[in-house]
Parts: sequence; C-alpha cells; structure tokens
Amino acid sequence: MNTKRHQPYGSRPTKPSSNIESFSPTEPCTRSTRARIRKVRGPPSKGRRPGDQSKRLQEIQHALSEISPVPSAATSTVSPTRNTPVWSPRETVRDVYLETIQQFYPYYTPKNDFEILLLSGGQYKAEASVEGIMQYVEKRMRSAMSAFRGSQEFIIQNAAKTLNMVPDITGLKPRPGDFGVFIRPIPNSEYSLRLFPGCKAASEYCLDFVLSATGEPVNSPFEFNLFAGPGPSIPVGFAPTMGIEPLECSFGIARKDIRPGAEKFVLRDGQRCMLQRPGHKDVQFTVPMRRRPEPPRVDIDNIELPEYV
Repeated sequence: MNTKRHQPYGSRPTKPSSNIESFSPTEPCTRSTRARIRKVRGPPSKGRRPGDQSKRLQEIQHALSEISPVPSAATSTVSPTRNTPVWSPRETVRDVYLETIQQFYPYYTPKNDFEILLLSGGQYKAEASVEGIMQYVEKRMRSAMSAFRGSQEFIIQNAAKTLNMVPDITGLKPRPGDFGVFIRPIPNSEYSLRLFPGCKAASEYCLDFVLSATGEPVNSPFEFNLFAGPGPSIPVGFAPTMGIEPLECSFGIARKDIRPGAEKFVLRDGQRCMLQRPGHKDVQFTVPMRRRPEPPRVDIDNIELPEYV
C-alpha cells in the first residue's frame, strides 16, 4: 500500500496510457505491485561476516514457524484527539484523488477530471498559488493534447474513465470507523501497531505505527527490523522469510523524505511477522486473512483429500 519527497496518499487505480503525470505511494492492484518485499539492511555491525544475515533470516524463519498463531481479536479503533474532519465517500478513484489533492493543495479546487488526475500525485512543487497551478495545468494539457492529437474534451473524457473506477488500493490510510482495522499496543512502548486492509484482490494488508494514546500515525518511531514469513496456511517453500521496508522506499523515496505519518509497510494476508527491537523481546503477530466468496457450484465429481497431513 509502497513512497515521497512529499508524496500523495491517494492512489492511481490503473496507470493511464498517457503521459499525464500520475504518481502515488499508494497503489492499484496490479501485477507490478505484488513483489515489493526487499531485504532490510541495517548499519553494518562490527565483526559481521558474509552469510551472517542469511543465517539470521533462517533462524527467524524457524522461530516464526514454531510460534502458534495469535487468535484474531475484534476490530479496535483509537480516536485521535484532533477534531475529526468531515470525510467524503471513497466510492470511486475520483473521491480518493480529491481527498489527496485537498492535502497537497488546500487552496485550489480542480476544475475538471484531467486536473484531478494530474494533481493527485502532488508533483506540482513550484509556487503555492492558484496562478502557479493554473499555469502548470495548462502546460500539461497542451502536452497531453499534442501527444494524443486530441482535443481538450477528449483528454478530459479519458481521465474520467480512470476516475470512475472503484478503488481497490494498497497504501490508503484508514479513517475512523473503517472495517478491518486492528490496533495493538507494542509491549514496553508508547506506540502501537496498526494493520489495515490494502488491495483485496492481491491479498495485501498494510502496517504502520501510531501513538497508543492518540492513534496519531508516525514514521518509524524507534530502531527496528520487520520480518514477514509464511503463516500456518502457506507452505514455507513458497514464501521465504524476508525483511520488509516501507512501501514508499519501493518508489525511490528515502525514509527521511517520507511525509510525517505517511509511512506504511505492505504485508500479505496470513503472513506471520516478527518485529525486532534492540534491547527488547521480539514481537510476533499473524496478519488477518480476509474471507473469499465461495466459488460457484458446478456439476463435477469431487475427490476429497486432507487439508493438512
């Protein structure tokens, strides 16, 4: 869900086949978004030898495989102390993009769907003024019209096709009352883990850190390593234990440049994870799994086999 020199927290459901700028650390459910797990390399330790990291990963994978999964608990919410804003619905990609534009450019209201698509990524970095944005939009419109040899109406109509899509997005931060959000305190810490749904079709779940007292999201509040491995229902050979880095880093954004409170980590349904902190016991948890609809019944003969042996 993965991203910012000052990046958007909206998303782009499908990358338009145009040169219209559209970039976001939140993502649509596409094949390219399903392989962002990379190893996390901390600062070199004195005396570390080649192979130590691989050996440590094997030890962690073994430890995770030996731990019984934590029973899932009821969804919990933490109400922030700030005034709760009036949220608009997120029924279409347009709704999501309008929300992110309000975060980036509160002084500007887009005039058409092309402007919504263009400004949703927060690429405009020049003078914070209505005039500056209007000049930027006009320049990008001329470029799009030239590239597609179409009229302004044609460009706007094509932007609308993307914005009318129903969002299934990884990385979009949850709002109060959203379904499937879990907040759990981290032992011996003033912070909590928060898990919230990402793209359901890709079985992606997101994790971030929040202040336990307020629910306010924060970026990496302490030194840690996060590992994810196969859960009880995933064969070990198909899902090796890996270190997880922020989604934003997979977009080329340095951790220090991630907008405050925007950082998130992408996990998968059913993964068993371990959080390591220097001087503290390791913390483990299993990512919730979302139920999928029963497949339609067909007239076939079914051969029964045990699920586990």
